[in-house]
Amino acid sequence: MPKERKKAKKVGLRFSETMSGFLAEGVEDFEEGEKRGQEQGNTLSFDVTIEIESVSDFIKLSGQEAKMSGTVSYKALGDRLPIQEGIFSLFKPDAATGKRQMAYSFWFTGNDGNDYLLHGYKVIHDDPGIDVLEDMTRLFTRLYRGRRKDGTLAGSGVLYFNMLDLPSMLSSFEVTNTLSPITKLRTVSEFVKFCFGEIRETYLPGPFYKTHYENLVLRGKLLSEGGGHSSFFFFSGIHDKDFPWGDGEMFWDIALIIQKEDGSWERYVLTDRLIENLKLDVEKGVYQYEGPLYQLMEGYAVSKSDLEKSPLPNHLRKRHAAIKILFHAEPYPLVDVPFPPISKIEKIVPRQYLESIKNLLRRMGALGFHLTPHQIHVSDGQIILRGESIKKTYPFLPDQTMGEAEISTFKNVRWPILYYNYFCALDAASNHICLKVRSDVFRKNRTEYVKDYVGQLLGKAISHVASLDLDIQKGHSKILSGEEALSFNIKDENLLEINNDHFPTATFQRRIVAMADDQGKLFYALEEDMDPHILRSIHSDRVVNVAAVKDKDKFNALRGVLEATDFFAKLDMARERSGKGKEDFAIIVKPNFMFMYSTKDSTTYTDPELVEYLIERMYERGYRNLAVGEARSTYGTFFTNREVKTVAEYIGLTEKNYRMIDLSEDLEEFQYSGKLGRHYVNREWKKADFRISFAKNKTHIYAYYTLAIKNIYGALPMENKFYEYHHERDIFSTTIEFIKHFPIHFAFIDAYVSADGPFGIFADKDPNKTETLIGSEDIVATDWVGAEKMGLDPMVSDYMKQAVGEFGKPAIRLLGDRSIYPDWVNVWDVFPPFLFKGIDKHYYFGNLFYSIFSTMDPKFQYKDPSLAKRFLRLLTDPITDLFFQKTKEGIFDRDLNHKLYELFHPNP
Repeated sequence: MPKERKKAKKVGLRFSETMSGFLAEGVEDFEEGEKRGQEQGNTLSFDVTIEIESVSDFIKLSGQEAKMSGTVSYKALGDRLPIQEGIFSLFKPDAATGKRQMAYSFWFTGNDGNDYLLHGYKVIHDDPGIDVLEDMTRLFTRLYRGRRKDGTLAGSGVLYFNMLDLPSMLSSFEVTNTLSPITKLRTVSEFVKFCFGEIRETYLPGPFYKTHYENLVLRGKLLSEGGGHSSFFFFSGIHDKDFPWGDGEMFWDIALIIQKEDGSWERYVLTDRLIENLKLDVEKGVYQYEGPLYQLMEGYAVSKSDLEKSPLPNHLRKRHAAIKILFHAEPYPLVDVPFPPISKIEKIVPRQYLESIKNLLRRMGALGFHLTPHQIHVSDGQIILRGESIKKTYPFLPDQTMGEAEISTFKNVRWPILYYNYFCALDAASNHICLKVRSDVFRKNRTEYVKDYVGQLLGKAISHVASLDLDIQKGHSKILSGEEALSFNIKDENLLEINNDHFPTATFQRRIVAMADDQGKLFYALEEDMDPHILRSIHSDRVVNVAAVKDKDKFNALRGVLEATDFFAKLDMARERSGKGKEDFAIIVKPNFMFMYSTKDSTTYTDPELVEYLIERMYERGYRNLAVGEARSTYGTFFTNREVKTVAEYIGLTEKNYRMIDLSEDLEEFQYSGKLGRHYVNREWKKADFRISFAKNKTHIYAYYTLAIKNIYGALPMENKFYEYHHERDIFSTTIEFIKHFPIHFAFIDAYVSADGPFGIFADKDPNKTETLIGSEDIVATDWVGAEKMGLDPMVSDYMKQAVGEFGKPAIRLLGDRSIYPDWVNVWDVFPPFLFKGIDKHYYFGNLFYSIFSTMDPKFQYKDPSLAKRFLRLLTDPITDLFFQKTKEGIFDRDLNHKLYELFHPNP
């Protein structure tokens, strides 16, 4: 049965604060305004009293605002001028950055008779170093002419809270609307606990995180202007910092669909980190919003990045909405969806860490979802939509409208990344509510070995596999067993979809779907889901298709990529733009094979059969000037027979209907920018009309992953790449320069059999059968998807950082398989600093290191005559046997090869 909620008495808090500093007129930069203001003696200060009417309301997600009164003094305008309409907000996120702020805003009338608005904010964000005190005392301040922030800027500066005034501020704390000493103590404690919790989570984040949300979902009928009834579905939520992944992000949203007479739907949406003027208070039964709402004119999906574009995409129209809903919320008992410690924690956590891990778990308390469901009865309200000289008013029909709301807390560890799928399904006809929650591990790949070792141990000690089936009807709630749980069939999943693509972890999706139970009863539902891919654009207005096709037949997979990306249409268009015939149009395919060491380990080089399949399909369409190109690698300085054509023939490239080009030969000088300077390029590569990067899917000990961009590093012409590009220059900027001057027109990734783990670039102890091909016209977009499928943030690699900076990342339409590669192991962050600072910086040591640890098939003989080096190679044979030798002989001794892997694996 629903619980009766007692009316709580509002108990408030009042305290005083003084801030002072300098401001200069006509200056936009804060620090510059402070500097000039100090030079000019333009002091600015205010003495204010902040009055929180209800502390319990203030700390709610849509609260955190209080009234402010007092005086302001500014040398240019007068002393102790009364402030008007003062507003203080505490720890509210900034919509643009997501960073918490403490904001002060008020207007006043100067002695010149004009009105001015002061707006200042403190940025509560953990930057490098110890900056909590500075952040809590420094107010970035602007003064505007008029009473609004859109007025003309009058000046800028910085004000400070003097820590010597702290005792005075604390002594000013006064609890209002109660005489009870216990209530007063509890109120101050509640406020201090709230403040301390926010500060601790910001500046001392641990392996755990705790977050909150309030959510409202409605389904029913609206009264349309013609007197008819229109079906609708509505949801809106306020999700606090760290929901759902503990990555510091947040979102608020509004979604509405209204059915038209012809059965189609009008779709309206808004999502942002923070939505101004939105107030949701489930306990009080109030929902209010006034502001922009975006209508989808075509399609059903929208992303946060779409709403931020200027101009708006063609499928969106900006409207103005005024929504007010009054309702009664019947609370049901708290429901827990726990993440318990695993039963045999001793087998997972090393003995020396066991007690520490257990203590951390005890201190954190119950992990998981803790939600209080409410059945919603709408008593009054309406939706007003304005736009393009049209106004539509839709009053709610309370007797035909029902809903569900939640006030929830979520506690979890930051690793592994959580996956959960959620449904709130409503049937208005029978007042039936069904909640479904399914959780598991979303992503458990890490690169931070040292930084997050304790977090990894904690993650392994907790089970994230959980589920909830909650049934609410006829005034009762019941948690259903697996056998009792309702099963649903999706009838329409294209009603509305919001993609919150601003998270650094993944894309959080909220959508409206229609589904039916086994008896055919139709439910409409809010569904929450997660997409591992973040497909928004960065510094680019382009939109491209990326195809990721998974198939047990590698040729079917490549064929699928060619078709999904319209490869041949794009190839033909490029040829037409060149004005050349198919016989003369020069195409070069750059695979990755010069780092191969054995044909028994095909994970280190692009599959020759796939390369020749692509060549053959182009040949069938009449293209005749076809070539495959590779440049020599550092291996050529250690071993015989490492010429490009020799290695190509050895791995099975036949030169049927194409030529093999050694990109280290036939060179001409070229003036590059940056570190390449006056360098070289192969003449055919330079003159090619269409360049294709056909990469192998591998992890990379320097760059975390090596895909289509890194593959072009292999086209740099010098054989001793370790000296020329690792030691003398750098591997990242040289590659980006090379691509900048000689662009790549199409990119493929051979991820049919892949090399993961710490040393994927060199060899793979146990190949990962990923059975995927990826391709796109944009090399950045191709690698972005390829890295995400490894479970990585693509920007972890400096190749991607510099490529995005130089070329931008287009918005991506991902076609095909969206899943992360199962059981994928990435490179950890202990390796790159060691390699760059310890190996690359010292050329002779690095050259010796790679020389003695490298191994090859018998065709490639070690050619250094030095007895010392040969002796060292004999000494290192046991290690190379673990890593290379057994594979070289065609024997996968998994136990033996796993030994090296375990040396560097963070699993205990």
